[in-house]
Amino acid sequence: MNTLFKQRAVQILTFGYLLGVSCYVWIYTTGLVDTLYNYLWGLVFLGVLPVLGGISGILISRNWGFLSSALGRAILFFSAGVAVWGVGGVIYSYYNIALAIEVPYPSIADLFFVLSIPFLIVGLINLGKGIGGGYKLRALRGKAIFAIIPLFIIATSYHYFTSVSGDGFASFTDASILEIVLDFLYSIQDALLITTIALIYGLSYRVFGGRFKQPINLLFVAFLFYYLTDFAYSYTVKQETYYVANWVDLLYLNTMFLISIGVNALDIQGITSRMRSELVMFAPRANEAINKLILEIIGRQASIMGLVAWDEAMKVPGLTIDMKNNNLSVEGDPKIVLGQLVGRYEGLFGNASLQICKDVARKFFSQLPQEQIPEILK
Repeated sequence: MNTLFKQRAVQILTFGYLLGVSCYVWIYTTGLVDTLYNYLWGLVFLGVLPVLGGISGILISRNWGFLSSALGRAILFFSAGVAVWGVGGVIYSYYNIALAIEVPYPSIADLFFVLSIPFLIVGLINLGKGIGGGYKLRALRGKAIFAIIPLFIIATSYHYFTSVSGDGFASFTDASILEIVLDFLYSIQDALLITTIALIYGLSYRVFGGRFKQPINLLFVAFLFYYLTDFAYSYTVKQETYYVANWVDLLYLNTMFLISIGVNALDIQGITSRMRSELVMFAPRANEAINKLILEIIGRQASIMGLVAWDEAMKVPGLTIDMKNNNLSVEGDPKIVLGQLVGRYEGLFGNASLQICKDVARKFFSQLPQEQIPEILK
């Protein structure tokens, strides 16, 4: 996190965010409602800025293996969700500015807003795989958490409808078919989003850690903000108190900024394009048991974090990775080399990464002398 604000993309996003907050304060203090200034604020800060944040995150996902790893997919889908939401913001502003419609609902913009939530949910599921949420399912507590998901969804959806409508359950007397469909989609998807957040965080908060714990916590906070802000937007629209660049839109600005910053905080440096292409073609051989163990550990970690797993392995003294001859071997003390390799992975995502290494190592314990097994894996 210390080098986060040295990134050019983060600097641009932060400048845009601060400018957006400053302009909001001016709009609020001057009492502007449904003016061109309101609509331009929405276009720039709820349209263009999220699109830029999404594009930045999509580029970052390449360092984590893009679609080939769980974390690569998580970052990609998070970023795509933000970018798609931003496109919806641009279209919403078009209705405001070009068509002079103050609150366009339903509209084409809603199709993009609705589409952004599945992207975020898929990203959360992949993030859960990357930070060890699946391991807690083996325990009774984890199974109990998983079992209450349907009940949580039903309760949240019911509360959402009754609170927003203000008259008991939602009333659609004067609503069009499209509006009814969108109302249901928004409520159900928001319920799924908050449920997924609760599940992933509940199963993994004691497992994940390391260098990327803070960015992941920031993402969870951002997604919780997304849910609460969607609720606030729906409520103000139903109460006919919503207008562009009001306090709800400021919450949306905060939400999209937090997601973008959280994704950028997961950026990892050091893998050049040349090395990336060489690693994709790398298919190493290993003969001795210790080499096979190390190779399988790296392979399992690569399924979670992509080429970052290989980049970390190359930094371990005594571990020789010969990409030219497709060979991997331990040249130093096997116990020390193995311990340092596991330590590097643990430093990234804490106990989640360590658990993966332990699962792999158990299959090799009978093939290795006890003096070659570091304490961290026992």
